[in-house]
Amino acid sequence: MTCATTSEVKQFPEEFTLSKCHDAIFNSEFKNDILLFYLNTTYRALVTAAELLRQNTIFELTEIGFEHIKSGPDRALRIARAQNARRLGSKVPPPYPNGWFAIVESSNLQIGGVTPVDALGQNLCVYRGEDGVARCVDAYCPHLGANLAVGGNVCGNCIECPFHKWRFGEDGSCVSVPGLEHAPRGISIKTWPTVEADGAVWIWHDAEGREPLWGLEDAPEVKKWGYRGRNEFIISAHIQEIPENGADVAHLNAVHAPSLLSQLGEKYPILLNFIGRHVWAADWSRNDDHTATMSLTHDYKIMKLNLFHVGVSVTQIGPGHVRLYLQTPGGPILVSQSVTPIGPLLQKVVHRLYSPTYNAPVGGMFVKIESYMFERDVAIWNNKRFVSSPTYVRTDKQIKAFRSWFSQFYSERSLTFRDAIQNKLDW
Repeated sequence: MTCATTSEVKQFPEEFTLSKCHDAIFNSEFKNDILLFYLNTTYRALVTAAELLRQNTIFELTEIGFEHIKSGPDRALRIARAQNARRLGSKVPPPYPNGWFAIVESSNLQIGGVTPVDALGQNLCVYRGEDGVARCVDAYCPHLGANLAVGGNVCGNCIECPFHKWRFGEDGSCVSVPGLEHAPRGISIKTWPTVEADGAVWIWHDAEGREPLWGLEDAPEVKKWGYRGRNEFIISAHIQEIPENGADVAHLNAVHAPSLLSQLGEKYPILLNFIGRHVWAADWSRNDDHTATMSLTHDYKIMKLNLFHVGVSVTQIGPGHVRLYLQTPGGPILVSQSVTPIGPLLQKVVHRLYSPTYNAPVGGMFVKIESYMFERDVAIWNNKRFVSSPTYVRTDKQIKAFRSWFSQFYSERSLTFRDAIQNKLDW
C-alpha cells in the first residue's frame, strides 16, 4: 500500500461551514465511504445495545490477532503452528513473579463449591468451606494422585478426595482416612494464602516461601458501587509486558488513536476531521514500595471540538493487579484489572467494572469500550517476542524505569523461564 501524494489528496475549503462541509463530503469520491461509515455506526450502536445485556465476555487466545491466518477447517492447527514457530526472545525474565494473583471469580465459588484452576504453572483446587472462606490447595492428592478439584467434595471446611475419601483440613494436613482410627501423620497437601478482593479470589505466590509481603482488600468503591460486568482475555505474552503498557506512553497515540467507530480515518487520514480520533496523554511514576501510579487523560476530538474527556488515575499493585479510576462525563467508574500467569507465556487478564447506580448504563457501556481498546493491545502481544534490551529512545525513559521497578518481584529462587518451559515439557 502506497501513500497518496499531495496532489492526489482531496483538498477541502480553508474556511469550513456546514454547507461547505456537506458539499465537500457528499460531492467527493468519499461519498460511498461516508455513507457506509454512518450505516456502520448505526449498526454498531444497535449491536452494542444488545450486547450490554450480556456483561461477561471471554476471548480465547485464537480470537484476537490472527486475522492474517486464513479461515478453514484446520485454522486452529495453523494458529498453533504459528505460535510454536514464534521466537520467544532472549533473557526472558522469570515467568512467575512474587505477588497476589486472581484465580477465580468470587461469585462463581459458592459455599461447598469446588473448582479446578490452572495458574502459575500449577494445577490447583479452589473450594469454599461451610464457614464461607475460600481456600486453595494443590490439586493432586498425595495418596494416589487423584485431582481433588474434579469430583472432590467439601466436608465442613475440609476437602475430600474423590478416589479414596481422604480428607484434608484447613492447614492441608490429612485429618481422616476411611478404615483408619487415626489419620496418618506427616501427610499433607500444600495450601496457598488466600484472600478475596475486587470480586475475585486471590492467592499469594512467593518463590522464597515467605508470607504475604503486603495485604489485599476490596477497593472502597467495590462495596459502595454496583458491579457492571467483566471481560476476560487469554494472551500469549510474558506477564511483565501487560502492565508495561502503562509506562509505554508512546504506544497510546500510536495504537489507540483511531476512532472506535470506524477505521476510515486510517484509510483516509483527511477524514479524521469528521470521524474524530482519540488523543491521549499520560505520565507513569514508581513509588518506593510494591505500587506504581499513572495519570492518564483521554479526549475524543472532531476538528477542534473536544467531545469526550476522560481523566484516569491508575494504581499498579504488585505484578498482577491494577486499579483504574475513571472520571467520565457520565460519572465515575472503577476498573479492577487482574493479570494471572497460566503458563510461562500465557496470561489470563480480567477487567471487572464498577460504577454508582445513577450511571449504571455508562458503566455497562464502558465494559464494551474498554474491551474494544484492549483488543488492540492483545493483537500485538499475541504476535510479538520479548526484547530484553530494547533500543531506547527519549520517549521510552518510563519503560526503563518500569522494568527496574518490576524487577523487585523476582527473587533468587524464582523459577527461570528456561526451567519453566522444561517443567512444562516434563509434565
